[in-house]
Amino acid sequence: MNLWKKSRGMMAGLLSASLLMSISTVGYADETGMSVENGGVQSAVQTESKIPVIRTGNVPQTLSAPPEIVGEAGIVVDMATGFTLYEKNINDAKYPASITKIMTATLALENLKMEDVITFSHDAVYTVEPGSSSAYAAEGEQLTVEQCLYGLMLISGNDLANGLGEAVAGSMDAFAQKMTEKAAALGCTNTQFKNAHGLHDEGHYTTAHDMAIIGMNAYQNFETFRTLCSTIRYDVPPTNLCQETRYWLNNNRMIRPGEDYYYEDCIGGKTGYTNEAGGTLVTYENLNGRQVICVILKSQNSAGAYSDTIALCDYIKANVTQADFDAFDAKIAEEESLAAAALQESIKNAETTTQQDVKANADVKEQESKGMSTAAIIVLSVIVLFLAVYFYVVYRRYQQKQKMTERRRQWEEENRNQSIQDRKLEKELEQRRKKYRNYDFSEKK
Repeated sequence: MNLWKKSRGMMAGLLSASLLMSISTVGYADETGMSVENGGVQSAVQTESKIPVIRTGNVPQTLSAPPEIVGEAGIVVDMATGFTLYEKNINDAKYPASITKIMTATLALENLKMEDVITFSHDAVYTVEPGSSSAYAAEGEQLTVEQCLYGLMLISGNDLANGLGEAVAGSMDAFAQKMTEKAAALGCTNTQFKNAHGLHDEGHYTTAHDMAIIGMNAYQNFETFRTLCSTIRYDVPPTNLCQETRYWLNNNRMIRPGEDYYYEDCIGGKTGYTNEAGGTLVTYENLNGRQVICVILKSQNSAGAYSDTIALCDYIKANVTQADFDAFDAKIAEEESLAAAALQESIKNAETTTQQDVKANADVKEQESKGMSTAAIIVLSVIVLFLAVYFYVVYRRYQQKQKMTERRRQWEEENRNQSIQDRKLEKELEQRRKKYRNYDFSEKK
């Protein structure tokens, strides 16, 4: 019985191997990595990322004589098209100060929920430079992400930036690395972050061009960010460690009516200042029916950054016409048309190439099928011959085993009969001994 089970197992294994060989020709991958099955082609289509693009070197002729600004670098960009309206040293590396927090807010909005609770660590609270802007959160105090983001954008809380960074990446250093990586992914070419708040570090820098990309990305992709940077006042109710309500007023004086630098067309922004960075400012404006972003780096101070921004905005309002914006739109439409045509041509070429590849693959598959059919016949013939020999050997062994079993049975039967005869004879002898036990067989005299 065991021998029969073994033979059945071996036969099943051989048949499985032959079936695998026969079905291995159904699907295969071509050299491009596409899976080709039954004549069909499967491919992955990568969707285009919506990343802001700044198109430099196309400032309209009407803006050939812009005003002089104090800031060492600056840029104004039409956010609808990415064309620049003003450029000054846009690729020079400068310290950003607290406009860094636009990137901090971006990563927080991407990775956290507004209702998430942040518990402030010792490092988040006590590594902030004394005298710098702060929400004065206590170690162990709990604030929601929403509250932290408002404090980040309105009062530029450095401790809040640290707390958000730790919540996103686990540590402030890891968060700074994520900030730099995000900037590179957006297309920034000369930006490196070393912290979440923007306090001075020699290795913490950006450019007007890169900061415009970061600012456009945040404003265009996050509705919450648009709300944050345009809010004038935000109240924080008592927390687990603070029994009083906090009242936070936006540091951006361009959106606060009654301020010296109030600008009606400004719809939001973020301020920054350190001794090393000077005045820095990112603002968003509605100018002549278009939304623009203005970036100022290394102005004399915060007041200088406001003055530079207002001067550029006034200049653009007075000199950029609807015809200029129409020209921008026409260039974008032309670019999109050319891109669409190029895409169609690429698709057409890809389809032609794919059809050729499919035909070539079909021919190869046909040749392989013919070769595989011959090989399969040979393999199956060998398997059948092997099985015939195997079962013949198994049968002969079975016959020999049966003969040996029969001989053993006969031998046992003979021994059993002999044993019975021996016991019978022994019994008769015993009876005779008992019968003649007292009989005297000696000779009588």
